[in-house]
Amino acid sequence: MKTQNILPMAESGQENSGAAAEIPGSAADISVSTSPGSSVEGTAVDNGGEDLTVFFSIGVIVDVLLVTAFLVWAIGQWRKTKK
Repeated sequence: MKTQNILPMAESGQENSGAAAEIPGSAADISVSTSPGSSVEGTAVDNGGEDLTVFFSIGVIVDVLLVTAFLVWAIGQWRKTKK
């Protein structure tokens, strides 16, 4: 059974030649046709421009409610210890 060296180059004593290894079939070799008649269509990064304002607004409201609930609890605990 043949064993493989799994150490990184720096630990295995090999030096880096500075050249990047080419991977057959890498993303640079793939061309995507975005013509209307093609079967493969490109997708936008933001999925069609969905507005996330509502999502973040709900998140801010939840954060404010959690901080308020914590402060109410903390003040209640503080007043219990003062008596």
